[in-house]
Amino acid sequence: MSAWIGSALLLGGALLCLLAALGVLRLPDFFMRMHAATKAGVAGSGLVLLGVAALQGDTATWVKAALAVLFLLLTTPVAGHLIGRAGYVSGVPLWRGTREDALRGVLPRGGLDEHAPADAAPVRRVVLALAAGPHIDAAIAQAVALARRHGTELCGVAVIDLPRLQNVGPVPIGAGWHAQRLREHRIAQARQAAADVIERFESAARASGLAWSARLEEGRPRAVLRACCDDATVLTVAAEGWFDQGVLDLRVDVASRLDLPGLRPPRVLR
Repeated sequence: MSAWIGSALLLGGALLCLLAALGVLRLPDFFMRMHAATKAGVAGSGLVLLGVAALQGDTATWVKAALAVLFLLLTTPVAGHLIGRAGYVSGVPLWRGTREDALRGVLPRGGLDEHAPADAAPVRRVVLALAAGPHIDAAIAQAVALARRHGTELCGVAVIDLPRLQNVGPVPIGAGWHAQRLREHRIAQARQAAADVIERFESAARASGLAWSARLEEGRPRAVLRACCDDATVLTVAAEGWFDQGVLDLRVDVASRLDLPGLRPPRVLR
């Protein structure tokens, strides 16, 4: 019986270590990879030790295995916590799909350039894509701070996604006039919302003392922003906002939609 139990514990520990190794290879950021590694250190190694003790069966081996597992339980979580805290404080980037940073305002955050490779061109301009949403004020403040840190120009570009606003879906026969009125109403609402966002951006930019500019563009957001950026530009955008300017109440993955080939990945601010 002890042979079956020991074999099951060894197999379970080995599988956990394998899954943890795959997690270290495939998970998208430092914090997730560290989470996988600590699971291998505690659960995987602990099960292997207990499996060895079950196969040996003598008291001395059980005592040694129990002490080793206790040591892992006492040290690995603490070490993982300290490494994770050090990474966060030093500015190690979060996965771009992260929706909430629970430690924002609780722990200080370093200023590592989270997206630029070591040989990237120096930053000459910070572009904030202005889109109405719940995080736009925080995004404006962070874009100002980023431009000040790099000593660069700050540019606000409000974009109105005309193709999306003009798409009202299938129109019944005889309802073309109403569909056109709906398109015009949507676009007017978006222009008003964009004007409000630009005004808030201009107020913060004036107070910053930086060189800045602001403008309004209409068209496809990717094409508009692609024309505004080069390899020395940091593109930033507020989380949970899109260039319908809040009219359609869309919730899209902003980072993936604006990941422009050949340019630095966009920074999603919240």
